[in-house]
Parts: sequence; structure tokens; C-alpha cells
Amino acid sequence: MVRVEQGRDPGPASLTGHATMKAGLVGLTASGKSTLFRAITGSDGSGDPLRTVEVPDARVARLSEIYSPKKTTYARFECHDTPGVGSDERQEARLFAQLREMDAVALVIRGFENSAWPYDRPEIDVAADLEHVVSSFQVADFVMVESRVEKLEKQVTKPTKTQEQDKKELALLLRLKDVLESGGKIEDAELSSIEEETIRGFRFLTQKPVLVILNLPDDGAGEEALRLAIPDGYPRVVAIRGEIEAEIATLEGDDAAEFMQDYGITETARDRLIAGLYDLLGLQSFLTAGEDECRAWTIKKGESAVEAAGTIHSDIQRGFIRAEVIPFQDLAAAGGFKEAKAAGHMRLEGKEYAIQDGEVINFRFSV
Repeated sequence: MVRVEQGRDPGPASLTGHATMKAGLVGLTASGKSTLFRAITGSDGSGDPLRTVEVPDARVARLSEIYSPKKTTYARFECHDTPGVGSDERQEARLFAQLREMDAVALVIRGFENSAWPYDRPEIDVAADLEHVVSSFQVADFVMVESRVEKLEKQVTKPTKTQEQDKKELALLLRLKDVLESGGKIEDAELSSIEEETIRGFRFLTQKPVLVILNLPDDGAGEEALRLAIPDGYPRVVAIRGEIEAEIATLEGDDAAEFMQDYGITETARDRLIAGLYDLLGLQSFLTAGEDECRAWTIKKGESAVEAAGTIHSDIQRGFIRAEVIPFQDLAAAGGFKEAKAAGHMRLEGKEYAIQDGEVINFRFSV
């Protein structure tokens, strides 16, 4: 239902610099994050530690049944398995650079006993592990701030066109340096929208949204107690039984369903992680449908119709006229867009309309 006269472009990014959500699995060495990567992506653990994962959506499947399109496209997200925190300095530097490109950090915490644990204790300590990882983020951010401060302190003494702007940036970074030195995180600082824009390019790790993943033993023992042990400030937690769910991820159909039933698992690791990330980042999907393609598009909750149009193509955003909007349930019940429109379910909305999750949209535009 989307008409694009010129070649499709990805439009402006709807997340943080790219159109596909990116999440990095990070944790201490031997926390089981690579096992979780296999559980989430179905990877066998070999090859590139990056997988693009489809976001399951029954609505897209239903639209595909109605339209029999040439192409069916689900929303996707990139899952990155990163080097362990506490590895050598070169690896850790690569890890931090990689994480700065992520929309969210999935922080893996060990919830199983491990006699081969490479640190000073085999027993489980959720709070200590979480603090260890977050402290490494604070140090990395501090080093970045300190380096920039040293440069600016020299720069502001020179009469340049950017001198006043540099002074403001220096004052802001000195505030952030104090926050980090006192054991805080950049996200704790009260920043104006202008200040947020000033530091956006740093991509500070302690400003990243964090989803905590508890990596549990096969029987899921101790989940409730481990959740209670997570410090305040991390309200979003997903529990995954890494080893057994990695095995389930290699199975299909009835075999996977039977395995999940045996272990009392109602949703796959992939589905639980995606739900947690969507909630963490405030994401939703709108839908487009037609004979050429049925597709889900990921946007931030609260995005306007004209912003959503740009997710599909910059031409649609530039030439936006109106959005033809039908709730998915009404379209599915009617059997198609035209049928739902004839039944009175379609609304015409303007640029500022806030898109709702699951709406099927046809954009009118002229370029």
C-alpha cells in the first residue's frame, strides 16, 4: 500500500543513528553470554558474533495470508555477542567501542554455580557482577570525558569562532566528570535538551538503556531470589536458562514445543529478549500491506505520522499529505484494506498524529 516512485531508501533512522535496533550482549568472562547468544539467535556459535534476528509478529503473518504478497518482511534487530568484560585491554577497548554503537546493552549476569569461574569466587553474586560491569563502563566514560576536558582547557584560551561554545561544553563535561568521580552514571545527570545534544556524539556507556539478563541453570532454580538481589535502578530483567534454551533454539516445530513444555518454558529466549528490549526502548510497530509487500516497521512510541513516513522513505516524509489509518484488528476482520475502508474503519490523519502500535497505514504523498 506504500507507493514510492523512486528507489527505496531507508529513510531517517528511527532509533539511534540506524534504522535497525542494535543490542549488545555484555558480561563478565564466563557469564554465559555466548551461550545466550546461541539461545537467542539459533547460532551454532561459529562465525561472526553478529546475527540479524526477525521480530516475530502474528499480524504480519496474517496480512501475508490476506494479500499473498511477493514479499513478507518482519521487523529485525541486530544481536551482538561482545568480548567479555575483564579480558585483556585491547579486547576491552574493542568491546567499549562496539557497545557505543548499540541502542541498548543486554547485561548478562551469571545465575548458576561455576567452579571454573575465572574470578575469585565460584558462588553466585548478582550485585557484585553487575557492579563490576557497570564500574568498567564508568571508567571508560571517565577516560573519554577527561581526554576531551584536557583538550578543551587548552582550546578555550585561544580566540576562535567556537570559543564560547567550547567554554559551555567544557563546563558541561566538568559536571559530568564530577558525576562519574562520585560513582554516578551519565544518565544520573540532569541535562537540558541542548546539553543532551551536545554530548550525543560521545555515546556514553553509562547513558545506555540497560536490560539485565539473568542466566539461570537448566531448572531455573533461584530466579526469584536472584531478581531480588539486583540493585535498584535496573527495573527491566529477563531470565533465560542459557544452556537448555540454546539447545531448544536448534530445534523446530513440535520438537521445540515438546522440549519447552518439559521445562515449563512458555516463550522462546528470542521472544522474551525482544519483548524486554521493545519495552526498554519504548518501541512499537506499524504495518504496511499490499500485493507487493506486507511489512512491519519499527518506530518509537509517540512518533508522529510524518516521522513514521520517513522511516519508509524520505520522499514520503517530504511530500506527506495524509495517512490512511486502519487498526489491524479491523482490517483483518474485514479481509483487506479496501474492505475495511468500505466498512468505515479508515481514518485520515495529519502530520502530527501519534502512530499507535499495530496500525496498518497507507501514506498519501506527492513529490
